[in-house]
Amino acid sequence: MTAEELSKHEIRKYYGTYQSNKLIKSKIDSLMESMAKLECTLGIDSTYEERQKVKTKQIELLLQIKDLDELKYDVLKKVI
Repeated sequence: MTAEELSKHEIRKYYGTYQSNKLIKSKIDSLMESMAKLECTLGIDSTYEERQKVKTKQIELLLQIKDLDELKYDVLKKVI
């Protein structure tokens, strides 16, 4: 079965709203960009506390992504 043969509800179920809704995709992309910017603030001279602070903020952003699309969240949580 191809994506063209699925209803909109089935597409959201199997591919998530990230793939089927442009507004959700835009919001998630913005959140992922924020996560990447946080990661870029770290360097080899970063302290443990700085790394933990960034990780905490990234997890907060990741939970916002979960509210928008759980399938995308499942993929991203493996990275963090």
